[in-house]
This record gives sequence, structure tokens and C-alpha cells, in this order.
Amino acid sequence: MVDIVSKIHRLNTVFSKSVTTFIPLDVLCDELCGIIGCNKYLFDPNRHIFAYSVAQQFLCPYTKCSLEDEELPHYYMDLFDKNNISVKDRYNKHPKCTYEGVKLCLFTDRYYSIYPIFSGFKKVAGILFIRYETPFSDSDKILCEYTYAIVSIEMLRQEQEKMHQLSMEIAKAKLAVNSLTFSEKKAACAILEDIKGNEGEVFLNSVATKTYTTPSTVSGALKKLEVATVIATKSKGVKGKYIKILNPNLRNELEENEGNPRTASR
Repeated sequence: MVDIVSKIHRLNTVFSKSVTTFIPLDVLCDELCGIIGCNKYLFDPNRHIFAYSVAQQFLCPYTKCSLEDEELPHYYMDLFDKNNISVKDRYNKHPKCTYEGVKLCLFTDRYYSIYPIFSGFKKVAGILFIRYETPFSDSDKILCEYTYAIVSIEMLRQEQEKMHQLSMEIAKAKLAVNSLTFSEKKAACAILEDIKGNEGEVFLNSVATKTYTTPSTVSGALKKLEVATVIATKSKGVKGKYIKILNPNLRNELEENEGNPRTASR
């Protein structure tokens, strides 16, 4: 009882830390793996392992090889795909090695459980717990349930933050484009056409000629976009400019704006 209370206290510490501080999922797995003493893998529905931690006592010569492709073996995915609830207390006496070049695992007696993670009633990821030689006790199962809750909450929180950040970036690009005059939008579109990828060099006179505007109009468009922090510029001499796109939504916003006659006529 003292041991499980101590481990729950450690899990609480990890949980409180994740609420206030961004913790990379690999680091979170390492911390939780050390508390429970088992391997932990986070994976998506396409078999991709995007975070994991292997307990020190279960390392073997093939651990690194088996994780090179970062793909979960099919026999785990079959269970994950067929079940919308947790699959617990599975056991293999002589388990397969996760590395294709080896038939049998160097460890015997594999115990494992798979927990699905849902977002908006959709199964978006899963957690695989694995231990060898010693089965999960009732106390360990409680810790796995708690760990599953911590990881699920942290993953969903990080996903929400990503969506919020994406929304902010889109809004920033929209405001930047709306701050341009009609001629400046034409110049900005021509500039991005000249840039292959996210960075490149343009010449103001060339852009002005192409868009039937003036170099000062082109320069004004660049200044507005740079002030809005959607691009960064550097002078290259003879009215040349090196430009780096900082906000990937800028192209889409300009294209949509160009195709909107109401907006373009303002």
C-alpha cells in the first residue's frame, strides 16, 4: 500500500507539471515509464509510433532496430482496430520479436494492454503497455489507468494548443493581407510567385514592371507584411530583397483574396 501511494504521488507530480508546463510526449513517457516499470508506446491509427519509452530492464540488442521505422507490429494494431475499449491483460509465453529479422523475443512471458484514445468520438491514438516475466499486479493496473488518463489529457491539451496556434496564424495572415491596398496585393502575389518554396530573392523593379505598379508600392507591401511578422526580409543591394515566409498561411490568404472581387475592389 505504501508503494502504490508513493507511485500515485509521483504520478500526481507529473500530472501537475504537465498542466502548467509543455512536456514533450517522449519525456512524459520516460517519466511515467520509470514509475510503472514497463515499456510504453504511443501510436496513431496508421501504426506510427510518435512517442515511446523502454524500461531499462527490458532493453535488448534489437530494441533500437525494432523502433527504426517507428511502426507498431500488425498483431497489436489488429487488436487496436477491432476494439473500441481497452484490451487488457494479454499474455504471450513465447512472444514474437518486434524486429522482423528475429523470430522470437529474447524475453519470455510478455504481458501487455492497449488503451484507445478518443477525441470527438473518434479513435485518434492508442497507448501500449508492455512488461516481461512479471505480470501487472492490481496496483500496477491502477497505475496504468491513471497513466492512461494523464497521457490522454496531455495529448488532447497539446492538440488543442496546436489548433489554437494554427487559428492565430491564419488570423494573422488574414489581417496582414487585408492591410494591403489593391496594388500592394498584386505586388505581394507576384513576389510569392517568384519565390520557390518558403524563401528566395526578388527585385523590386522587376516585380513593379510585372504588376504595372511602382517600386515604392512593392516596397510598401513588403514593409506591411514584415511588420505583421508574416515575412522577414533582408536587403541584397541594387533594390534586391531576400524574403523568407514566416507564416505558411500567407499564400492561401493572398490567393483567396485575389479571387474575391469584393475584397479586391476595396
